[in-house]
Amino acid sequence: MLCVISSPVHSDFDERYRLDIGASVATYDSKIRINSRDDTIDKEIDLEDDLGLDSEIQMGVIKGSWRMADRHRLTLLYVPIKRASQRTSVGDIEIDGDVIKAGAQLGTSAKTHLFDIEYIYSVYKRPNLELGLSAGIYWMNTLTEVTAAGEVVYEGSEQGQFRTDFKATQRLIAPLPLFGISASYAINPDWLVHMYARYFDITIAEIHGRSVSLNLKTEYFFTEHFALGASLFAFGIDVEHSGVVTYNTLNYSYDGLQAYLVFRY
Repeated sequence: MLCVISSPVHSDFDERYRLDIGASVATYDSKIRINSRDDTIDKEIDLEDDLGLDSEIQMGVIKGSWRMADRHRLTLLYVPIKRASQRTSVGDIEIDGDVIKAGAQLGTSAKTHLFDIEYIYSVYKRPNLELGLSAGIYWMNTLTEVTAAGEVVYEGSEQGQFRTDFKATQRLIAPLPLFGISASYAINPDWLVHMYARYFDITIAEIHGRSVSLNLKTEYFFTEHFALGASLFAFGIDVEHSGVVTYNTLNYSYDGLQAYLVFRY
């Protein structure tokens, strides 16, 4: 009598739940227009060069993943970003039709909350290799505030006034769809590498947005459930909001390094 006992093939990508928590060091380049009357005339404001925001910052990242079925995953990423500066302006700055003259004391804050909800379908899955296509929503909520104390020439006037209460704000809330590809490879059961590439370019009502995101990362599991990881990433986004009278834009990009802890179950 011949007795054959079979068991399912173990895969390095069968975790049901996964949680990544980490910290990043990123280099920023960001520009905005606030309530521009004519985007062909009003210049963009460079948040780093004109307003003094740090170009290199540290930020936290948290990401959760749920494998609903063998080839179906749902992920949620949250990134809070906060920057602020105080400086003396070295040149004239035009905001909302008003001109802040050189020598004014500027205060700037930029707060952004990024939510990334993504569904991934694995079109190819083997024990040590998984290739996927993704679709989701990239939700950006950003608030930029500029205050000034100094000489201000208001729109429609030729005379400057000394003001200590000048304030301009821009809030953009942009839910934008995104599409991408992913690849994960297990060099051995403990050492994994991942690649993600995503892109969108779409107009929804008064909002037009486009973005490119690239991420390459590696992880080493020192126990069955815990790993340390590192990644290289690059991201860029342009958002334009065209109102009845005003025109707001936000353009920023960042790239950097991330270290993180992984828990999988």
